[in-house]
Amino acid sequence: MDLNLYAVFAAIMRHGSVSQAGLSLGLTQPATSNALTRLRGQLGDQLFVRSKNGMLPTKFATQMAPIIERALADLQNVAREGATSGTDLADLKRNFTFVMSDLEEALFLTDLIGGLATAAPGVSVEVKPFRSDILQDELELERVDFVIAHLEAAVRNLKNLVSRPMVTLDFVCVTRRGHDAGRGPKGKMLTAIPLNKYLSHGHILVAPDRGGRRGVIDNHLRAIGQQRSVVCSVPHFLSACLLVSETDHIVTLPRQLAERSARHFPMDLFELPFKAEGFSIGLHWLSTRDKDPEHAALREFILTGLSSPS
Repeated sequence: MDLNLYAVFAAIMRHGSVSQAGLSLGLTQPATSNALTRLRGQLGDQLFVRSKNGMLPTKFATQMAPIIERALADLQNVAREGATSGTDLADLKRNFTFVMSDLEEALFLTDLIGGLATAAPGVSVEVKPFRSDILQDELELERVDFVIAHLEAAVRNLKNLVSRPMVTLDFVCVTRRGHDAGRGPKGKMLTAIPLNKYLSHGHILVAPDRGGRRGVIDNHLRAIGQQRSVVCSVPHFLSACLLVSETDHIVTLPRQLAERSARHFPMDLFELPFKAEGFSIGLHWLSTRDKDPEHAALREFILTGLSSPS
């Protein structure tokens, strides 16, 4: 069924003329006549007959006209509301489910919950761990609303995903407070740990996805012909911060996470003695949720208010 044919029908009813109907729709006269012919075949009625007073509707056409007009109006409303309708976040009473690792929890969750307490007190949040084996199904079954994760990894592994960047993270070196690796002559605190000191200590590796004893920092070191000693690999950033704050080991963390963690753990932050490319974290959702006005309201809140974690 071609719905465009019914728009032609409605235009002929209004104008009483095939040519005038075509002009109102931006169609040529032959295209309008062809559309009328096709609709006559579909409905099994002449619909209109020519007269000196223009195109006269048949009884069937007269009966169908209000039904078709209402249906076209409803379709126009659907398109209009889908494009322009907004939802006030303060009016929402809904639970939203997020998937994120403890990195994203540490960076965004406090600001998200604190912001919603004021802007949307009727909204609650559930956080689920990242499970790549079931995440596609969880999104498609609407058991998960949003994923906050590394931008490129999420796009690579999930289908029909819409992604928007939130923040780009770089790396810093982190030690327990007062660690000698961060001290220069006469105990002066350095801004960057020298490479030889960086390599001479044991390292904590955070490997949240696949585990193992190598990460992106090891790849950067290998590129300059160096290697560090990973003494412990853990899946969570929180445990890495706890370990480093109470041992002589070193951990390399995203800067924003390290700055926030240093408020709660006795740690010092230093620049790395080599270049290490950062990475982006993004907000992701399934494209089928694009026209959900409540979903869109929370997306806007997140992207405008949480894209620079404090």
